[in-house]
Order: sequence, then structure tokens, then C-alpha cells
Amino acid sequence: MKNIDKGSVKYLILQILTIDIFGLILYPLFDFLLCKFITNSNFAYTVYDHIISPLVFCTIVGFVFWLVDRKKSK
Repeated sequence: MKNIDKGSVKYLILQILTIDIFGLILYPLFDFLLCKFITNSNFAYTVYDHIISPLVFCTIVGFVFWLVDRKKSK
């Protein structure tokens, strides 16, 4: 596999996909643990709260990280 430059669009897409995958796995897990052990409330999995919100947040975070890496590499 070729090396991907940190300022390239391929790196942006790869970084956003990686952060999105981790966000989709970790956010519901932490929410479940919070409901189970700290608040003692029922855990209810919803599409908006556990899929759409983490995807939007992680995409924005990935883009910001890419911008910071791009500025550093110049």
C-alpha cells in the first residue's frame, strides 16, 4: 500500500471512517455502562442517539483533526 500524505483527501476520508467506526462502537457502549452502573436507568437504543449523533460528531472531529494535521505538515 502506498503511503498516504496527511494533507490529502484520501487521508481525510480514511481518518473520518476510522473515527466514525470507533464512535459507533464506543458511544453506545459507554452509554450502556453509564445507564447500567451509574444512573441505574433503563438503556434504550435509538437510531438518532446512538447512530446519527455519533456519526455527525465524529465526522466533525475527524475533519478538525485533518485540518490541524494539514496545518502542521505545511
